[in-house]
Amino acid sequence: MDWRGPAVLVALLAIGTGSGYAASGATRDTTIGTGSAAPVPASNPEFPVEAELPPAKDPDDPALQPGLQMRTETRGSGKFEITFPAPVGWSTNANATNEWKWKEPGTSNNTYVMRIEQINSQDITVEDAIDVRIERLEREQEDVDILDRGADSLEYTYRSNEGNARHSFMRWLDLDQSGQADVEIVVHGRERDVPGTSDLIRRVADGMRGATGGVVETP
Repeated sequence: MDWRGPAVLVALLAIGTGSGYAASGATRDTTIGTGSAAPVPASNPEFPVEAELPPAKDPDDPALQPGLQMRTETRGSGKFEITFPAPVGWSTNANATNEWKWKEPGTSNNTYVMRIEQINSQDITVEDAIDVRIERLEREQEDVDILDRGADSLEYTYRSNEGNARHSFMRWLDLDQSGQADVEIVVHGRERDVPGTSDLIRRVADGMRGATGGVVETP
């Protein structure tokens, strides 16, 4: 009996099995790497953003209209006296010895209001006064948007402490042509009040006179 045949067959089978295993091993990535495992950062990570709250609901009071009836008012004394037109029937109160506020009686908070302040003691130019106001607004108020800046004026919107959207106009006046701002005027209102508030501050500023000025007009 020739035993070499089966022996050769067994040897060939062993060689084939070993070669196949070696070939399959060569095609696998057996690298295990170094260091500790860590999450892979996203290429463009997105963080959750809290949705901005809408403004609080405006009071339903009727909008302020242009062309209010005006009367002549006088504040201060001596060389600090100022004379100007103010709305007839509006109540007034002094916030300080050099600052006054006007409001139409019966209107809700966060409707419209006017404030006049004498600032001649601050020895500040009109331009610098506007810069200071903008810096203060951006530091103290939310959602401030400067809509327009003029040589002596500022128009802006912001969110009040109660959450209401406000639209404001400001003017600074150098009544004695000294190069320093003497008076600051501001009128706040809702968006619907803009025609009335812009007309009011224009008329008050155009009609204001200092102690050495002429007769105030009420256009």
